Amino acid sequence: MKPRERFHSAVNHEEPDRVPLDYWTTPQAYENLRDHLSITAPETQEWGIMASWKTSEELLRRLNVDFRRVYMSPAAGFEPQPLPDGSIETEFKCGMKVIGGFYEVTYYPWAEFTEVEQIKEFEWIDPDDPSRLDGVREWAKHLHEETDYAVIGMVGGPWGTFEIVAHYMRGFDKFLIDLLRRQDLAEAMMEKSMELALEMNRVFLDEVGEYLDIVQVGDDLGHQDGLLISPRMYKNLVKPKHMKIYSDIHKRAPNVKVLYHSCGAVEPMIQDLIDVGVDILNPIQPLAKGMDSAELKRKYGDRLTFHGGIDLQVAMSAQGSIEDVRTAVDTRIDELAPGGGYILAPAHNIQPESTPQKILELYDYATKRGVYPLK
Repeated sequence: MKPRERFHSAVNHEEPDRVPLDYWTTPQAYENLRDHLSITAPETQEWGIMASWKTSEELLRRLNVDFRRVYMSPAAGFEPQPLPDGSIETEFKCGMKVIGGFYEVTYYPWAEFTEVEQIKEFEWIDPDDPSRLDGVREWAKHLHEETDYAVIGMVGGPWGTFEIVAHYMRGFDKFLIDLLRRQDLAEAMMEKSMELALEMNRVFLDEVGEYLDIVQVGDDLGHQDGLLISPRMYKNLVKPKHMKIYSDIHKRAPNVKVLYHSCGAVEPMIQDLIDVGVDILNPIQPLAKGMDSAELKRKYGDRLTFHGGIDLQVAMSAQGSIEDVRTAVDTRIDELAPGGGYILAPAHNIQPESTPQKILELYDYATKRGVYPLK
């Protein structure tokens, strides 16, 4: 079975020849693996989730990855500007800096706003800048017509409305207070984000939607032990905006599945995510509260495909063993894969402490262990 066929079989809750595999990783862990394998092939495929970098087709094939990605580009005329604290101003006008190997937000452009009018007048990026699509249609068409991989579209704008405000534009502390004390301001910030998301999706999907199998979106709603906001607040303030964004994706590209990313203990909101049009839920963080994979499969497995699930906190960390990696694969396949509806991947980006040997074991063992009929 070809990778794209394998994906569509799984997402339609049928059992393919084996469980599909996807690859999420930090650049550092990727480079360690690449050098371990002595791979010198050209790095032509954009691959970052939280940072922009490239990998090679040779490495993706070595790991039996069933997916390839299409990215919307930043505007060609954008020049990152240095800020006084040493961070760099991004296209979204927040400041970011590499700290401990990760890009962290150090400046929030909406942090001092006090009035709704300030949000409305804020000048954001231009979705219709044609340079955002330079070469994008050609690459998407190539992947769709000349390869057998499932194609994931990565829009170059906000994927949702909550995290972009909290994490990048306003700051978590202030935004969470806004949600309680200044809902007019919080609503204005989320509306602003929603409108940009709709426009970025329009530009991207009208150009390449016919060549995609998945559109990746997301809004972090959880942490290790619970939710960032209450289910009631989500239903009243965030859910209508998610409904508008994700239903518009389905309308513009009826052939695609919506893959939604939220870290943490999000089980209380899964039904709401199904309601707003989420087809695939990532990353199924297995050690987060309430994220027992067997229970998730029992409650939602007929309406949702699960993506991720391989523990990074213990099994793939420095303290985990090769046997722990195999156990993690066994558990997720046993609990999530029966009847299809599961794409095996790390529960977020593989960290630099995960050795190349562990990464190879994860993908090699999952390739063998995930063969249907499951043993």
